[in-house]
Amino acid sequence: SLHHAPRLSLPGKLVFPSTHNSGHFSMLGLGDIVMPGLLLCFVMRYDAYKKAQAAKLAEQGIPLPSHWHRLSYFHCSLFGYFLGLITATISSEVFKAAQPALLYLVPFTLFPLLTMAWLKGDLKSMWSEPFVPTQPPKYQTI
Repeated sequence: SLHHAPRLSLPGKLVFPSTHNSGHFSMLGLGDIVMPGLLLCFVMRYDAYKKAQAAKLAEQGIPLPSHWHRLSYFHCSLFGYFLGLITATISSEVFKAAQPALLYLVPFTLFPLLTMAWLKGDLKSMWSEPFVPTQPPKYQTI
């Protein structure tokens, strides 16, 4: 007998009623949630990496700058995502037409993140360091 994989019925979009026209809806696609969500996951991982790096420096007695922990990259990107969603919603209402949400979400999440990383001097390490694999030891002791 032939076995079929089970089908998953997942929502592909979120639908919200429009404020001006009854019977009209605004839609947010799954990609508008997943793609920025992947960026937020990366940024949260980078924040954890920087926190671990700070703990290593603290163990060695090296003081951190006072402004180091004020605003995390995650909070910066999450705020940008929120502003991007509001901008997409407002533009949809103003133009009375559907707008691709990623058109607003991408710049509103990336620009603050990259600007903050550049200002803190982390842009190069954000791009490469957390994903550099560590070299395993040549000989393993048992």
